Order: sequence, then C-alpha cells, then structure tokens
Amino acid sequence: MSEEWITGGGAGTPAWGEGQLAEGLPGVRVRPGCRSRVLASGRARVALVGDFCLAREDERGLLEAAAGGRWTELTRLPGSYWVVAQNDAHRFVCGDLAGFRSVFHAEQGPHTVWSTSARRLAEHRAAAPDLVMLAARITAGAEHWPDRTVYGGIQAVPGGFGLLLGESRPQLVDVSGIEPSAMLEQGAPAFGAALEHAVHWRMRAAGGLAGADVSGGLDSSSVAILAAQVGEVRAVTYTDAYTSAEDLTFARRVADHMAVDLEVGTGGRQELPFAWSPGQPVPDQPAAMSLTTGQQALYLRPAAGLPLHFTGNGGDVVLDSCSAAWIGMVQCGDRRAARREVTSWARARNRAPREMWRAVTRAAATGPAEALREAADRMARGDVQARRSGVWSWCHLGQSGAWLTPQGREQVAELLRSASAAADETQRADLAEQRASLRLVGADARDTVQLAAAWRVRFVHPYIDNQVVRAAFAISPTERHGTTAFKPLLAAALPWLPTWLTSRQSKGSFTRQLTAGMLHHQQALAHLLRTSPLATSGLFDPEPALSALFHIGGSQAECLYDLHRLVMASQWLTSCSSTAPSLEEAC
Repeated sequence: MSEEWITGGGAGTPAWGEGQLAEGLPGVRVRPGCRSRVLASGRARVALVGDFCLAREDERGLLEAAAGGRWTELTRLPGSYWVVAQNDAHRFVCGDLAGFRSVFHAEQGPHTVWSTSARRLAEHRAAAPDLVMLAARITAGAEHWPDRTVYGGIQAVPGGFGLLLGESRPQLVDVSGIEPSAMLEQGAPAFGAALEHAVHWRMRAAGGLAGADVSGGLDSSSVAILAAQVGEVRAVTYTDAYTSAEDLTFARRVADHMAVDLEVGTGGRQELPFAWSPGQPVPDQPAAMSLTTGQQALYLRPAAGLPLHFTGNGGDVVLDSCSAAWIGMVQCGDRRAARREVTSWARARNRAPREMWRAVTRAAATGPAEALREAADRMARGDVQARRSGVWSWCHLGQSGAWLTPQGREQVAELLRSASAAADETQRADLAEQRASLRLVGADARDTVQLAAAWRVRFVHPYIDNQVVRAAFAISPTERHGTTAFKPLLAAALPWLPTWLTSRQSKGSFTRQLTAGMLHHQQALAHLLRTSPLATSGLFDPEPALSALFHIGGSQAECLYDLHRLVMASQWLTSCSSTAPSLEEAC
C-alpha cells in the first residue's frame, strides 16, 4: 500500500537513490513493487508508472508519439500515472494535470536530477525547508508559486506540465490540452463517459472489490454508485457530535440505494482534529489530513487491506466553478450576462448584488500582476485585515499576515513582488482559478499518500484523472457554475442518478468540528505555535496567533482557516525536525 516513486535525471545523468534501474531507461530508478510498464522500439522508450488503462492498440501510438516528441499524447490514457519517455534527443518526465502524480527537479552540477518525491530529492540535495515560502503559502496561498516547493532549491513541475530534458536547460512543456468552449449539454455526455470509465476499469482491475467513501455528498456518492455497478463496495463514512446529521442521513440513503451496508465510524473526543501521534508518517509537504489521523484511521478501518479505495476528491473543482466565472465573463466582454448571473446568485442567497458586482468588476479590471503588487504593498505595511467580499480575487491575504513580524512581512512581500513580475496578464480569471484549485486538490491528495499507507488504504481519486479533468474543463466554467442548481454538470452527465441526490442543494460543514478540536487541544496547539520554527526564526510573532487561538470560539472565529494552515505547517516542521524518516516514510 506504499507510495510509488521514480527518481532519475536527463539522459546520461548518473542514477541515484534506492530502487531498481528501469530496463531500457538509463539513470531512472523505480521503486520495487510499483505498478509499471516499459514499452520500447528502435526509436523510443516509454515507461508508465501508476494507475493506467493500457490497451494493446495504444502501445504503438505511445511509442510513435515519444519518437516524434508529441508529448501531450502520452498523457491521454485513462487513469492517473507518471510517464518517462526518451527518444534520440530528449528525455521527457511528466505527471498529471492535477499534480497528484508530481515531479520535482534540481540542478546537480551540469545535470538535472528529478524525483516524484520532493522529500527524497531534498534529502539527496541536503535541502532544508524554505520557511519564507511556507510563510507565504500560509498567508497568501500557494497558487502564486506553482513551480516552488517548501524546500530550498527544489523546484516543482506544475500540474499540467512536463519536464523536457536534453542538451539545453530543462524546459516546461504544457500538456494540458484544454480548450473550454463547449456548452453544458454538449460536454456533459463526454464527461459522464470519462468518469464512468475511470471508475469501472479500476473496479474490474481490483477484482470487483473496493472501499469507497460515502459521505452523503454528491461527489463521493456518485463515484460509489458507479463502483457498485460492477462490483462489491465496502461503504464507509465518519460522524461525531460536530459533523452534519443531514450528511449522515444522505449517506445512509445512498448506501440503501446501492444495497450495501454503511460502516459508520463514530468518533469521540480522541478523534477530534489537531491530534497526532509521534509515530505517524511525515508527508513530503504539509498535509491537512495529518491533523485528522485519528478520525481517518477510525472510519477507514473496515476498508483496510482492500485493493483500492474510491474518494470524491476533486469533485468540487471539476463539477462546478466559483465566482471567478463571472470575472472571466467580464474579461471576455459578456458584461451584461455576468451582471445577470451575479444578481440572480446574490438574490437567491440573500446577498447584496451591488456589492458583489463591484467586487467582480474590480477583479476584472485589476489583473493578476497589479493585484499581486497591491498585495505586496499591503503585506509590507501590515494592512491585511480586509474581509473577503464573497467574490474570488487574484490574491487574498489571510488574517495570518498580521501575525508575521515586520521582517516576515517584508520577506513575504518580496515573494509576492517576484510573483507579480512573472504573472501572465493574458490569463482569464475563471481558467486561472480552476487550474489553481485543481493543483491544490492534487497536492493535498499527493501529500496524503504516506499517511494512508499507515491505514493500509490506497486512495484513488477518479475526478482528477487527466481524461476526466479534460472532459470537465472542456465545458465553459460559466456553464458549470450553478446559479440555481448545485453542480449542474453531474445531473446532466449522469442523468440516471437518483434525483434526490443530484438535486441536493446543501453541503455539510466541518467548521464546528475544527473549532471543537482547536478548543480541545488548545494548550498543545499553543505550545506548538510558540516553539514552531516559523516563530523561533523570527518570521511569525506567536502572540497574535495565540490570541486568535484562545478566542477561536467567539470573536476570532473568522481566523479558523488561517489558524488551521499555520498549525498544519508548524506540525509538519516540528515532525520533520524531530523524526528521521525511514525509507518507507521518505518514499
């Protein structure tokens, strides 16, 4: 159940790290036990690693694409996988569009070395965590630096790109292949077929037995129902005194519809968030699930040891879009239609249309570079207390920015200025947002793999398979953004799903659970924040963060998300410094 990894470099680069040399691909090592396949011809070599559905008739096309340098074609198999290809001139290394199958690289003398694990590469390079980058991610979000990791000198290949290695410097190659032009009615059947295939072929490959999250939400429920069509599903979910009773009611109804028992893990105080054990695995980079390991281990126990476990991760991104869709409409000249959408959405939710429209037009007129420069100036002077308008923006500074020291604010501001200089002013807000959100989901799933191995669970996330993402993103974000209906793509793509499920308009929140966990573990969290390397290095002043922590149940409730991110990063840093990872954990 452990994570796959591959390490290597450009053609001619010496092999490094543990693992078996990949036959026919010098300088590439693949961890023993990885699901892999190597194809070879006189002109090219192609290695596939991960979950992929490869038909015999696909093999010749892959080799011809590699020989001709048509790299995007190598990423179009069903599934989620890495590809390493080599022809006479180049080596090409690529993950997926979401970044779940990620690739990282660094310079080693005249060579470029790469790995699918940032931590393995950091250990190989003796690279320490980049505390300033961590602080920037906490306070301004990770999306502004897609090619950076939390390790100094270790670069990331952003999701949707591949790394091309040859005689010249490494190049990033865009393999996304997405053109969002279809209407909902046109694109929904293709999306439904892609999602159905993504679930069904995996279920058959697993011998017709798998676990599945059945939380009661649309995303996980739909995947579980698809899986149950071709095999036996062990349905699991979690509940406690703070989670949504309505979610559990829907989960039971979904299980009844599938004619399976629902295994409900009922947690108590010991399963509340923000508890962790000293022996739990340390992920490559900070992961939200590292703060809920008790909860995960409890509800996943009935699914432990099964070949795979289906989740609904990524459904929010591919099935719907956010208010950035309105900004994209304004950028494309559809101002009148955008205002109608904003007004309709706001009135349906008892919001002020004029205020929301003002935020939409401001974001459309500003652009990413100017927004990042403004954010940098505000960060430097400590003006980071503005509340969210309820509309997506190019750069939102969390309240945690006020917890930085003057030195920390200036260093983060400098990173924002650098991001503004590299910003693409031609990008549309809706497309930028969906790409960033997809990468956020992919990173979270990626950094959960080591944790899941300890629970003997191998998660699969059909919504972030390349072909599923492509089918969804071929549909305009405006079409996928439900004004009156919730996630309209799902009902249009799978019209046979029960209407009581696809017509659900509500969604459970974890705010009460997170608040309860923070209150229960308050003293331990206070100690963590005081002793975190982010504080002892002089980047964060722990006192305002502690004030927010001690008032989290009252006046500081809006700081919950900021505190969650700070705790997540601090716990990871503390674990990294106190635990020397075993080989299993480091992979």
